[in-house]
Amino acid sequence: MYLSNLKLTNFRNYETGSFRFHPAINAIVGKNGMGKTNILEGIYYLCFGKGYFATGDRYVTKHGMQFFRVSGNFIDFEEPKDVVVKYKSGLKKEIEVLGKKIERISDHIGQFLCVIISPDDVHLLLDGSEERRNFLNNTIVQTDKQYLESLLRYTHLLKQRNSLLKTFAENKSFDPLLLESITAGMYAPANYIFNKRNQQVEQIQAIFEEMYMEISGDKEKCTLLYHSQLHFKSIEALMLENVSKDKILSRTTQGIHKDDLIFKMNKEPLRNYASQGQLKSFIMALKLAQYKIIEQTAKKSPLILLDDIFDRLDEDRVKSLLVLLLKKKFGQIFITDTNEVRIKMVLDELKADFSTYNIDTLKMNN
Repeated sequence: MYLSNLKLTNFRNYETGSFRFHPAINAIVGKNGMGKTNILEGIYYLCFGKGYFATGDRYVTKHGMQFFRVSGNFIDFEEPKDVVVKYKSGLKKEIEVLGKKIERISDHIGQFLCVIISPDDVHLLLDGSEERRNFLNNTIVQTDKQYLESLLRYTHLLKQRNSLLKTFAENKSFDPLLLESITAGMYAPANYIFNKRNQQVEQIQAIFEEMYMEISGDKEKCTLLYHSQLHFKSIEALMLENVSKDKILSRTTQGIHKDDLIFKMNKEPLRNYASQGQLKSFIMALKLAQYKIIEQTAKKSPLILLDDIFDRLDEDRVKSLLVLLLKKKFGQIFITDTNEVRIKMVLDELKADFSTYNIDTLKMNN
């Protein structure tokens, strides 16, 4: 699968923008602030119906405008598929595939696969557990509709349960039957999510170790472990045992919404042990393992978006990364960089098949 073209209207800094892409590697170059990353954001919108960098649709709408439109043409097993994402202030966002409106964004996820690697992804390693749950979710939902539905169901019931617990506290009343009814609905989706996450982390681990060694050349033993309360007790037992605590705190204190990934290097917590270079190699290897798991499960290659990798990695690590991408036959690749001469030199040295698109001059070179 590859993206042949992209059109942006009132999207970020683009009033209009039209781009055609190489099926192999696309180097998007230009000064900072000119809109390189916005092209990647547009591609991500086509795949997920939402942004990677932005927290909401209104934040990607060009300043002073009330709507945006992103469209593109994917070639999927030689079959062209047009995708359009439309947003207008005050109205529901719309997604169309081959001219047909998609009723729910969740129905769109998994049709067009994508993995993005950004300099800011290091927060996945260092910040709170929600970031790591999102990473796992983003990996699995692209190839498992039941997981996505289970996640949506669990999240909906969790919000209902927390709202009910707050109402109990405010009204100083308690309806155990209503609470039990909502809680019971959480059991099946929680178990499905737990089992899929457990399986996914086991699969990622082996690929991750290989990727880390190839990118960094380091001999550190890097591991990732899935931590869940469901490893020790059933979801039913956890919920039942903590009803009193939940009532006091007015929130659900146990469940798969507390899951985490534990990262270690030589058996030590990664955040306490790793250098900046090792952290960067770690996140690159983790995202590439994510890519390979999705590819193996879906039986087709996702797009891979690399945002400003030269900005945070030294040139040797970038070369190692690109060698790995070429050797392991990753799918269509998009790379942003501020230095056209540098990226061309590296790709020419690797004898890669690529095109460059200069945002400053709006010129494409094959």
